Amino acid sequence: MLPANIPEVFLDTDVAFDIISKREPHFSDSVKLLELAALGKIQLVISESSLANLFYLTFDIYKLNRGNARLIDFIEACNLIHGKKQIALEALQSSFKDKEEALQYFTAKHSGADHFISRNIKDYKKYQSSDLKVLTPKEFLNLI
Repeated sequence: MLPANIPEVFLDTDVAFDIISKREPHFSDSVKLLELAALGKIQLVISESSLANLFYLTFDIYKLNRGNARLIDFIEACNLIHGKKQIALEALQSSFKDKEEALQYFTAKHSGADHFISRNIKDYKKYQSSDLKVLTPKEFLNLI
């Protein structure tokens, strides 16, 4: 259990892959989230479904050098959230055009995350609520 003052920050797959691949110009802001987690100022969380996407991007699409080591380091810095049948059904029944985004969003929401960090915030804007803020890495960094 996290202390009440440490926000739980859910990383969308795009931000997680920016960190793993050191993809610029996004890496500079995204890696600061890892630094905050290392300092104990935030707790990073990712979904189990993101892992499948990250494995695919790392090994099959981009064939990153040291992909295994990069993924291990990243995963060790995060908590992993397991999806549930209810979350998958809610995502499928939602009006999200991109159902993978819906799955990420509802996984974060049901886990109790405080913030949802994505570079693709336009698709999440109408779902954003006071209990789950959707922000870019830069917006989140400016917030804290």
